[in-house]
Amino acid sequence: MVISVRAKTQSETDVGKVKPITKTGLLPGEMPDLRIQLSEALQSSLELNTLLSVYLENVSTAVKLDGIYYSNEDQGVDASIAKQSTHSCGYRLITSEDRLGEIVFKRSKKFTEKELGILESLLSPLICPLRNSLKYTTAVKAAYMDPLTGADNISTLPSTLEREIDLSKRHNQALSILLIDINHMGNLNDHFGHMTGDKVLSALARRIMQLCRTTDAVFRYEDNQFLVILHNTDKEGTQVIARRILRSVQKEGLEVLGKLPDQEPLHVSLSLGFSVLTGTDSSTSLLERAAKALGKAKACGGNAIRF
Repeated sequence: MVISVRAKTQSETDVGKVKPITKTGLLPGEMPDLRIQLSEALQSSLELNTLLSVYLENVSTAVKLDGIYYSNEDQGVDASIAKQSTHSCGYRLITSEDRLGEIVFKRSKKFTEKELGILESLLSPLICPLRNSLKYTTAVKAAYMDPLTGADNISTLPSTLEREIDLSKRHNQALSILLIDINHMGNLNDHFGHMTGDKVLSALARRIMQLCRTTDAVFRYEDNQFLVILHNTDKEGTQVIARRILRSVQKEGLEVLGKLPDQEPLHVSLSLGFSVLTGTDSSTSLLERAAKALGKAKACGGNAIRF
């Protein structure tokens, strides 16, 4: 198997400068024990974040790292297990079979040429597990997607939220929950019909997913509600995203085909409430605080955001 990679320069501000590197399989005598250890360890999970955590833990025994970031634009996948760091080195993973995205190693200290060579030699054991993880991720998304809106199904929320809370506490990162509710949905259904109501929900889901980041997870929570898990996002960051969603719907409305003959965008009223993870939070307490905040927003008459 041939792995083609392109390495970024040391600083994130210089990512335009790249150098081509080609690795053909494993070179004899080049850290064989660690690569065998990596190959075995990476068989433990198909879940992407877990896979990357195991990879980071093992690679860090050879090259000290603060974290890694992985993205695959073709599949809309982003995963981050990293602190803010000054220096980075990234590789685009391209095999003879497929393109597997890009992985970026991060830390506060500049990488040496020797360390870059070690990192490059440790990419090979990641390829097959990463490919399997991406296939698994695609299958899970299809199986657990809400058929009406395309958002994640609520059945996946408990495990996803528990995992995100665990990762946030382990890596000392922020995490927020944002609840979004359509006000007076019953009146809308009575006036336009339930079919149009379903189209409104689908249009709102699309708008939320467009305005959130690929690292965030959007769920169909209840009949007229959506829940967003905002990865590595504090109170101020959550307010920015919430305002972005509210203002977009207020200003532009929602495109709902088949609503009226003139096909004008439909304007709806939203209420938004959110909570931010604390050191003592469980998934239950985090959700309860977000629900209380949403109740406060609805009590204001709608088009409001509360914390």
